[in-house]
Amino acid sequence: MGKTLEITIAIKDETGETIISKTSERTVPYISEIEEKGFRNAFDDLETAVLESRKEASEEVLSEYLTLISEKKRKMKRISETS
Repeated sequence: MGKTLEITIAIKDETGETIISKTSERTVPYISEIEEKGFRNAFDDLETAVLESRKEASEEVLSEYLTLISEKKRKMKRISETS
């Protein structure tokens, strides 16, 4: 039975408050699976899980952060146009 790998990426403001946080989870091999599959195959599964999880979390955080920045920029532009 595998264990769960959890990777969380967060963007925080200057006060330490989390603006955006995304978590990605993957199942990784445990001792019994390492014994069954062999170290190399189990390590490959572990490495793949880490890379996929990191990629997923970082893409989601980046996309959401860019959307947030874009929305704030549009609001600031509208405010300056009405002033």
